[in-house]
Amino acid sequence: MNIELPELSKRLLAVGGAALIGIAALAACTPEADNGIDTSKGDDTAVEEEGGADEAAGGGDGTSPESPLPAGSTVEVGDWTIGVSDVTLDATDAILAENEFNEAPAEGFQQAMFTIDGTYNGTETGTLWLDVVVGVWVDGTFYDGCTNVVPGDLIDTPDVSGGGQASGATCAEIPAGTTEGVLYVEDLFSLDGTQYFIELG
Repeated sequence: MNIELPELSKRLLAVGGAALIGIAALAACTPEADNGIDTSKGDDTAVEEEGGADEAAGGGDGTSPESPLPAGSTVEVGDWTIGVSDVTLDATDAILAENEFNEAPAEGFQQAMFTIDGTYNGTETGTLWLDVVVGVWVDGTFYDGCTNVVPGDLIDTPDVSGGGQASGATCAEIPAGTTEGVLYVEDLFSLDGTQYFIELG
């Protein structure tokens, strides 16, 4: 499967948009923010409680990397209910085998892959790959987005209307040998810096 120009443009838009939002979020951070992250909750973003069992297990509130929600939790981000599944921290071989034009990770890095599952709660039309950013936080650094084609690619998911569901895989380039970290989820178009963190499953 070759990457057509429109598809590559979408990938570059998604990665570039995430970078711009990240810069804006950092600029809006307060001096008290932990690790440069504004951990205040926006009115339009809330965690969906997974029940008393999670709290009994010692799960955090998801507002910082040090206090992640339990693996398998879902979060309300913008107009979406988001969950992350099928996390593989080193999926480099599978990703490179998917498309002859896929690029190998930079020296000292590997490519992680995970599936984003979303339910759209808005009243218009939602585009999962454009509305939501999901990545991996490792040792104080955020890693998200890559332009490689992956199996079940998120880019290929259709737009959905209210109540519709979308699911697709995406990748992130992370330091080689990574075995620990947390997932993070944020609204691509939110400028308040709100992010949610989830333990790796």
